[in-house]
Amino acid sequence: MVRYSMIGAASNAGGELFRMMLNHPETKLMHVADGFAHGQRLLDTFPALNGFNEYDLVIEDVDDASVEKLLSDTDVLFLAVDAGTVSDYAEKALAKGVKVIDFGADMRFRDAKVWEEWYKVKHKNHEMSKNAVYSIPEIWRDKAKNANLIANPGCYPTATTLGLYPLLKTGAVVKDTIIVNTISGTTGAGRRPVFQNLYTEMENNFRAYGVATHRHTPEIEQNIETITGVKHIINFQPHLAPMARGIHATIYCTVNRDFTNEELYDLYQAQYKDEPFVRVHPASQLPNTKWTAASNFCDMAATYDPRTHRVIICSVIDNIGKGAAGQAIQNMNIIMGLPETMGIYMPPTAP
Repeated sequence: MVRYSMIGAASNAGGELFRMMLNHPETKLMHVADGFAHGQRLLDTFPALNGFNEYDLVIEDVDDASVEKLLSDTDVLFLAVDAGTVSDYAEKALAKGVKVIDFGADMRFRDAKVWEEWYKVKHKNHEMSKNAVYSIPEIWRDKAKNANLIANPGCYPTATTLGLYPLLKTGAVVKDTIIVNTISGTTGAGRRPVFQNLYTEMENNFRAYGVATHRHTPEIEQNIETITGVKHIINFQPHLAPMARGIHATIYCTVNRDFTNEELYDLYQAQYKDEPFVRVHPASQLPNTKWTAASNFCDMAATYDPRTHRVIICSVIDNIGKGAAGQAIQNMNIIMGLPETMGIYMPPTAP
């Protein structure tokens, strides 16, 4: 039985983690903590969990004494905390032999100076960031096995990297031609009240944000360089849509040879045929966000445009499923030696 706890438990990703873990036969929730919501009942924070008695817990504080108690009977600690604070908790956890899975970006960059440049925060432990294992399991599961510290990838980088991976491996993508246009639901913006994310602002509305500055840009570039050995500069542009959850990434890249749509389908099928959470569709069946809602699936389809010599890839995930909690559980299963699909192999909720 894997005993797990979470700091940052009142987050959207936290709520999704708890919902998904209800299906996991080999885990037990020990502690929930949150600096923003401590003192509240977890069931009041997430009323949808009412009736599931294992979640009848009070959210603890994140002071030193509370964290020390939390770590005393925990095997895996999930973190969803403010940027720049992860190492404070991770150092204590790792010293006690507790494995750590970080939902945030603190540990995602092998070069912490890149993180500092984009996040405008001083990194407290460059060596920890360098040694953390960044794991999109379908690409880097072998590195994640037996790891003590997992950097759980961002939602946009997950959808984008999975969508690009088979094509990048062919060497056909022309350097510096990748453009990524994404659309996300509002849960990606967090639970704390922000004026522009209120219902009255988002209803019947659609907007771009983070133009030329979004922090997932260097994470995607790092992934591309890790896969190809070549540094690519990309354009990455996210948008916020009036929906609660889901990510649709439309990825454009110039290629150095012609493809047919059938070739692309075969290429992607060959890469992902043994991956339980990746579903490849033909160019005639472009995926929708509903197809992955509340799940750990990534659905994708690739199309070749002979007029522009570009491949267009549509890659779809749930931003707090495969983009956060689902992938975190998948990584937990890997590092704890459990079947990778355990607890998270379930169909999407939407028809």
